Amino acid sequence: MIANMSTLIGHNARWTALARAFGKDKIPQTILLSGPPHIGKWTLARRYAQLLLCPNPIEEAGLPAPCGTCRVCHQVKIETFPDFKVYRPLVSSAKEERDWIIAPKIMSGSGIFIDVARRFGDEAMRKPSVGARKVMMIVQADRMEIEAQNALLKTFEEPVKGLSIFLLCDNADELLPTIRSRCWHVPLGLSSNAHIADWLRQSTPATEAQITAAVLAANGRPGLAKREIERLRLDSQDEDSDNEQPSTPRFTQAEAIVARLSKSRAVGALGLTEEALRLAKIWWDEDQSGDAKANKKGDAKIARSSVARFLDELSNVYRARWAQSVSTRAADAARWGAGLDQIRKTRHYILRNANTNLALDVLFGRLIAGA
Repeated sequence: MIANMSTLIGHNARWTALARAFGKDKIPQTILLSGPPHIGKWTLARRYAQLLLCPNPIEEAGLPAPCGTCRVCHQVKIETFPDFKVYRPLVSSAKEERDWIIAPKIMSGSGIFIDVARRFGDEAMRKPSVGARKVMMIVQADRMEIEAQNALLKTFEEPVKGLSIFLLCDNADELLPTIRSRCWHVPLGLSSNAHIADWLRQSTPATEAQITAAVLAANGRPGLAKREIERLRLDSQDEDSDNEQPSTPRFTQAEAIVARLSKSRAVGALGLTEEALRLAKIWWDEDQSGDAKANKKGDAKIARSSVARFLDELSNVYRARWAQSVSTRAADAARWGAGLDQIRKTRHYILRNANTNLALDVLFGRLIAGA
């Protein structure tokens, strides 16, 4: 089923601008979609790709929209349409495309290397195979190496007629200024809890308790809410599970870690590190696909990615506490904000090969000192 405006949670204004550009035949050659993970970048980009390639677009709420029922729309959705090419981060560098190992979506420690950028440039020079347009995407473009970004400049400077390029990234500042300056930048923000809750009620048979837990864990990110509610529902339906207790929302589990911080001394950081690694592994195993588990080449990166995912959940708690105190207690808001900054820096260091245990020990020691 194709995404419609009701599934573009919080991004209807952005879709309106893009759809109007299509209607006026003023489609930007390169579009940069940026925003936090699970915010809806892929959903928006894929829907626009369907609009650009659909042979029979329709009108929806007064705007052009893909029909969602034709062969082209279906093939774009499953990424088999010949004029729709998607490039993603790899586990490791390899010169030949047949040797590329696409990183699982949830692996943070992967990259887009210069050979991928060169392949992208070569493909961009080819004319469309079917219609008048061709769409190419780079997902998680902020993981491109500097050499890869430089290799793409010529493609952006000499656009091919009918070609539309999408760059999707979490942090646009990780891209070179020369890349950003050649894009129409479309930043996406967090969605409201009310919008996410309404969407979950319409799209899932979840209970109100599950919806509330998912919205709390999502912190404004629809994709994360969907993932959390699927996890909660699967756990509640698993008749073979040895655990007779209902699944505890991750936000609640992360809150328990934060509560321990306020009661611990500096030496307690070691125990918190052990607990963090335990939760990181459990959450990773819950989220990953079978491909991720089987991929031996990515074992080290998977371990770092799982800790990065844990730190994302911890950030949700700190961000919520900061939002609660920002208008009432400035000192508390400053403390939660400083903790958020420490978590962000630690995540950055771990994904760049810092010693994970040592980085977590230092993080928890500083968070305890600031509690």
